[in-house]
Amino acid sequence: MKNRSLRMLVSALALLVLPAAVAQAAPAQSGMQGPYAANCEAGASAPALLLTVTGFKDHVGQVRVKVFRGVEDDFLKSGKHLVKFDVPVPASGDLTVCVPLPGKHPTYAVSILHDRDLDGKTDLWSDGFGVSNNPKLKLAKPSASQVAFKPPASVGVMKIVLNYVSGLSVKPIREAE
Repeated sequence: MKNRSLRMLVSALALLVLPAAVAQAAPAQSGMQGPYAANCEAGASAPALLLTVTGFKDHVGQVRVKVFRGVEDDFLKSGKHLVKFDVPVPASGDLTVCVPLPGKHPTYAVSILHDRDLDGKTDLWSDGFGVSNNPKLKLAKPSASQVAFKPPASVGVMKIVLNYVSGLSVKPIREAE
């Protein structure tokens, strides 16, 4: 069973290097966190993402995941998210969660907040941020066109690298552990 899980993990990681933001994925691996893990299991047919969050500055707090329609009118607007959930930051390594993509929208966008102090609020000077497609971030939000992606037919994979404010720039602390 361990060899099969390892092969599935290697297959999913190999898909991360594809040029497309979203690729078809293998079924969910054990150790996945979040309330929607079943959406990424073998046989799942509704669109979802097997999402890996990487580049944690430290392993404290929680991660807030939000899914939006991939349009300017909705992206990062209060109350416009389609899905929102929090999961604890893992003690080490990357975080893998299953993220459903509800509805039949032509594009979606995902935002990630590493809420280091568990206050549920965004602190630009402390918390980490990431969005789908991993555009280079500035001190202003990216446009929906930079982060929008087409949904996969069933379960796709995506990696989001966290960025933190450092001086007057926003950049990843580390790519992966």
